[in-house]
Amino acid sequence: MAKRYCIVLGIVLILFSACATHKPSAEAAPEAKNFDLALSQGDFYLKQSDYPKAIEEFKKAIILRPDSARAYNLLGMAYFLQKNYNLAEENFEKAISLDTSYAQAYNNLGNTYFVKRQFDKAKELFKKALSLVPDLISANYSLGTLLVYEGNFEEGTVYLSRGIELDPEYLEKHKTFVASISSPVFGSSEIYFTYAKLFATAGNVEKTLEYLKKAKEAGFRDWERVMEEKEFDKVRDDPRIKEFLSLFPS
Repeated sequence: MAKRYCIVLGIVLILFSACATHKPSAEAAPEAKNFDLALSQGDFYLKQSDYPKAIEEFKKAIILRPDSARAYNLLGMAYFLQKNYNLAEENFEKAISLDTSYAQAYNNLGNTYFVKRQFDKAKELFKKALSLVPDLISANYSLGTLLVYEGNFEEGTVYLSRGIELDPEYLEKHKTFVASISSPVFGSSEIYFTYAKLFATAGNVEKTLEYLKKAKEAGFRDWERVMEEKEFDKVRDDPRIKEFLSLFPS
C-alpha cells in the first residue's frame, strides 16, 4: 500500500478580510444596527475559535436579514472551521444563490469540496471565483495547492506564484485556519520545498529560508537541489542561504 502523507495546505481556509463586518453608523435603523452587531459578534467568536457562539450570532443575523449572502457565507465559515462540512456546503451554496457574483463564497465552497475530496468540483469553483476576481488571493492559493496536490506541479505553481506575488505573508497571517489533508503525491517536506522555490523565484530570501527550514523540520534531505534547480538562482549566493546549506555538507 502506498504511503500517505499529511501535508499542511496553507489555502484550505477561509479568508476573513474578504468578509469583514462593518460597524453600524449612528444613523442606522435599529434592525440594521442589530444585524451588524450580530455579524461583528459572530466574527469575534469565530476568531476566538468559539464556533457554537459564532454560529448562534450568524443565525441571529440571518433572521434579521434572510437575504444577506454575507451572513450565510460567515455561517458557512463557522461550520467549515467546526469541520461540519455538509452544513458549510449548504450555507455557502445559499450565499451564492443570493449573490451569484460572490467570488469568496465560490472559493469557500471550493475549499469545502477540497477537504471532502471532490476535487473536480473544487477546481471548477476556484476557477469560477478567479473568473469573477482574478486577483482573489485565497483562490489563487487554493487552486494552486490543489493542482500541486494532484501532481500538476507546473500549472499549480503558476497560481501559487500569483498568490505569493499578491501577498507573500498570506499563509502566515492565516495559519490559525489551516486545514490538513493527506496526499498520495507529496509529503509535507516536498510541499515546503515547493514554497521555498516559489519565494526564491521571487527573490524573497527571508521567506525562502523560512520554508527551507520548514522542509528540514519535515524531513527534507535532498539539499543538492538548491544548488541545481534554476528557481534558486536569485537567492543561492545570499550569505543566509549559504550558511543554512553549510549545515548539510555534500
